[in-house]
Amino acid sequence: EDDTLQVHVLKPGWKEFVQRHALGRFQCSQCFHEWSSAKAHVLFHMRRHRGWGTVCMRAFRQACRRCPNPQLEEPDFSLETTETLLHNLVLKILEYCYGVHVRPSDLLEVVVDALVAGPHDSARCEGCQLGVC
Repeated sequence: EDDTLQVHVLKPGWKEFVQRHALGRFQCSQCFHEWSSAKAHVLFHMRRHRGWGTVCMRAFRQACRRCPNPQLEEPDFSLETTETLLHNLVLKILEYCYGVHVRPSDLLEVVVDALVAGPHDSARCEGCQLGVC
């Protein structure tokens, strides 16, 4: 994990993949309010160098709308969502690092299996603030 990763800001030789619209669950560390968001995004930077591969990731955080001075909270992902994220990441590694042709239809969509109430709160979304949403 690397919270300093930025979208479209890559070191030479690195490639980027952004998994958008994953279903994340959040809990406020101050008031313990819980919420789900279908706009939890994960940024991956990857490279293959001298036969070795490195992947760095950043999950974009969200803040509680109930607290006056909330902290940004990390998303939790279900096992199914995590498997989908990893499936898509592996396909992107195959494409970027090994030249395997990957069709857009090969990538899996994250299934939103929970009730997501209310509009997306852009003011409290780290992804929106950094231009990912």
